[in-house]
Amino acid sequence: MLSCGKSNNSVTNANIKETVETKNGITYKSFVANGASNFKGILVMGSGNDENNPTVGGLDESTDIDLCTKAAQNGYVAAIVQYRKTPGLADWNTSAQEIGEDYNSCIVALSTEFGVDKSKSVVGGYSYASFMLLTNSAYYNDLNYCKGLLAPCGGTAATNFKIPIFAIACSGNNEGDYSGADLYNHIDANSPIKAASGGVTDNSCSTHCGGIWTEQLYAKMITWIP
Repeated sequence: MLSCGKSNNSVTNANIKETVETKNGITYKSFVANGASNFKGILVMGSGNDENNPTVGGLDESTDIDLCTKAAQNGYVAAIVQYRKTPGLADWNTSAQEIGEDYNSCIVALSTEFGVDKSKSVVGGYSYASFMLLTNSAYYNDLNYCKGLLAPCGGTAATNFKIPIFAIACSGNNEGDYSGADLYNHIDANSPIKAASGGVTDNSCSTHCGGIWTEQLYAKMITWIP
């Protein structure tokens, strides 16, 4: 059962209702098509951050909003999660575990509110959130029921992911040795998640998070939750 919740505010843009609310102990901004009652699945995104001194997750990054809006326009419930302030580099694995817990809390809240089975969910995030989700999937079980993980401009040397991933990054090795296509190629060919995963290195950009990837991320998401 959900804990008591509240809606803080709601606006409608291009027939998409955006609502900031707090339910199940977590704050998030949800995106749904006005008047919709049946949904194909759930997408939860998270913002970038400063790994040296992270704040709570932001709700207003344009890249997250663009992808969530596109998902909502096409029959999905989408949300940006305001994950908690984490230790960041001071305790990387604890940060990843805590952020995984917050994504799970958000998915459970959305599943209950909109009547969508939580197994029909995809998680993702840019930069810091992407790094955290990749680490969480490799070492923890908070999100192992999800259909996939969108990981723009994130990286890791880990390969034992529990759910399929889609990594996309600019050229230039900005995220370390394994991001984009290199991260996908690093996954063992015999891994059970390899076939459903993917990776792209975008040679049109060379900076951290320098690409515009809404279309690529959405296209991968719908292969996991059509």
